[in-house]
Amino acid sequence: MKQKNLLFRIFLVIFLVAVAGIIGLLVRDHIQKDKDRKLREKAAVSVQEEPEVSAEPEETPVQIPVDFSVLQAENPDIYAWIRIADTPVDYPILQSKVDDDYYMDHTVDDKEGLPGAIMTEYSYNPEPFESDAVTVVYGHNMLNDSFFSRLKDYQDETFRQEHPYIEIYTPEHIYKYRVFAAVTYDNRHILYNYNCRTKEGYQAFLDSLSEVRIMPTWIEDPLPVTTDDRMIVLSTCNGNHDERFLICAVLTEEQ
Repeated sequence: MKQKNLLFRIFLVIFLVAVAGIIGLLVRDHIQKDKDRKLREKAAVSVQEEPEVSAEPEETPVQIPVDFSVLQAENPDIYAWIRIADTPVDYPILQSKVDDDYYMDHTVDDKEGLPGAIMTEYSYNPEPFESDAVTVVYGHNMLNDSFFSRLKDYQDETFRQEHPYIEIYTPEHIYKYRVFAAVTYDNRHILYNYNCRTKEGYQAFLDSLSEVRIMPTWIEDPLPVTTDDRMIVLSTCNGNHDERFLICAVLTEEQ
């Protein structure tokens, strides 16, 4: 009887710890989603009215839909914004010039811990989107449908057709990219292994997308990108320590 009581107490403790852990995760997720919502509201810029037409036509300035002055006042490492329409992917992009991995485990408000932030690496992308031929953007594959968790939906053809474009905003530009590949890749560091600043390294990386052959993988055929194009790679974990999941998109429009 004593042994049964002891086992009951052990199982009860385990159960209560598990419940507390689940509640803790739910609370953390709720807090994080609320932070993300408030950040989007704070960063949103209302569409300005069209100026009156003057006698001499002037070039219309680019209407950036993100208020970077507000964001950078809170964290100067915020330098861009990524958005995939009609998905939860709607986040600032950060880059530390001191520690490439800093935002893997530091949030947008500079606090240590998960979920980190969407980020690029200064050592490998000192001029992301603008001059770097290949820009790699990292984000965690969270379990609560946030950050880059929805990238896996690009394995579905209908989703690809309905969400073909990725938009990147910076304080000066709007970049529009079209998705051409959703690749289950190995865990090699792309820009360390391939010097995409050279045409040879860039082409070797493009070739590797087809050579890795880890399923599931989809690549548009024929490949709509050459070493004369600029592209982005969205990289996230794939539930396997030895794999990454990549979304590759070629630049089609720049404002």
